[in-house]
Amino acid sequence: MPEPGSSVRIPTGLERVLASVLLSALVSGGSLAAVSAQPPGDAPPRDAREGVRDLAAFLDAAEAHYPALQADSFAIDAAQARLGEARFSPFFRWTATAGATVTPSARGTPVFSPDGQLPLDDWGVALAADVQGAVPLYTFGKLRAAKRAARAGVDAARHDRDRTLARVRFDVRRAYFGLQLALDIEQMISEGRGQLARAIEKLDQMLAEADPDANPLDRRRLAAALAEIDARSSEAIRLRRSSEAALRALTGVRAIRIPECPIEPVPLEAAPLERYLQAARTERPEVRLLDAAITAREADLAVQRASYAPDFALAFRAGYTWTPGRTDQDNPFVYDPANQPSLGAGLVMRWNLDFAGQVFRTRRSEAQLAETRADIAEARLGLDLEVELAFERLEDARRREEAWATGERETRAWFVGAAQAYDVGTVEPKDLIDALKSYFTARFSHLQAVQELNTAVAELERSSGETLLPEERWEPGCE
Repeated sequence: MPEPGSSVRIPTGLERVLASVLLSALVSGGSLAAVSAQPPGDAPPRDAREGVRDLAAFLDAAEAHYPALQADSFAIDAAQARLGEARFSPFFRWTATAGATVTPSARGTPVFSPDGQLPLDDWGVALAADVQGAVPLYTFGKLRAAKRAARAGVDAARHDRDRTLARVRFDVRRAYFGLQLALDIEQMISEGRGQLARAIEKLDQMLAEADPDANPLDRRRLAAALAEIDARSSEAIRLRRSSEAALRALTGVRAIRIPECPIEPVPLEAAPLERYLQAARTERPEVRLLDAAITAREADLAVQRASYAPDFALAFRAGYTWTPGRTDQDNPFVYDPANQPSLGAGLVMRWNLDFAGQVFRTRRSEAQLAETRADIAEARLGLDLEVELAFERLEDARRREEAWATGERETRAWFVGAAQAYDVGTVEPKDLIDALKSYFTARFSHLQAVQELNTAVAELERSSGETLLPEERWEPGCE
């Protein structure tokens, strides 16, 4: 500001133009994007072109494309096949054998035969077939425990897919919000760089012409501001390309185009922390996965304890041997393996008497069950901590977003006031540049806080396992 009593410096022509352009853009549209990011000519906006996808479309594409989700679906099919095996296989463990060979012919009975010895020059075919098996009747709970373990495997496979899906949805949202942030930063950068570059060119010309109104220090201030904008531009490019690469990997969509909507805070009314903790303890896929692990361990222990007892089953056998070159012996007291039908069924018992080994197998199952329960207790502590940290990140991001929103409004008002004062010559270029840098810094920090707030909401939904918002409210609509 000029000292009291000093003369007011009248800005040069180009400086007036710079101040006027910045001021008119801010006053008319609230953003310089209307000046610098307007598409040339009559080109349609990006939203009107083919291939634009919103957040919901990317989530659907990721669920249909991501290989880990496909692998989890196959794992569910395999677990269901194991359950079917546990239900039906114990009742169909039958075996069938059949064979064919050649044997010397023989005639007569055990009392008389016209052949003095086996005629080694007369050979014929011999056929045999046999079917045998057992249908379990009572196994002291072994079959029930096996089916319970198989059902736990199906539940575990489904919950594991839910866990993968929650992680993929979080990653898609994080990449999408990062892309929104990058595009908004690039738009913000385009607001001021062109004006600053033209101001530097004009000031260089004035210095070359030894204009008394040109100050070398003003030129350095402008150059420093331009260098900071270029550095921010490089960060925005890296963020945009990284976010696009993440979306391509997660969704399989090659051409990444999103609606040209400015990033806005997700409208979540946060509930108390205890609600999210309770939801995580009951709704999160990892918790249900741990419950399925306990069920499987308990079923294995039940099998080992029941193995001390025998298994009762209904056994059967049917067979037939046929040798046409040998005389069939009709006497039931004569054993004739060459021509003999067999058919039988009866109640059988199978008992594994390895009690010493069974003691250690049971102890091993008890120890594994206790180990799993201890691991689950530790995991539950970790889940609670994860929810608390996600909740605190959300609260921190919300506070910073509100603070930077206020900062952006205040610095914008400062910038407008400085531009108006500079236009009439009551402030120095340094004051205008300071106001411009403060405004862009506050706006950049506000955009970043919004992105972190939205990502924190997505992280809280993943860590709590609760659906916090309907899908259409994750991304506000815009014209």
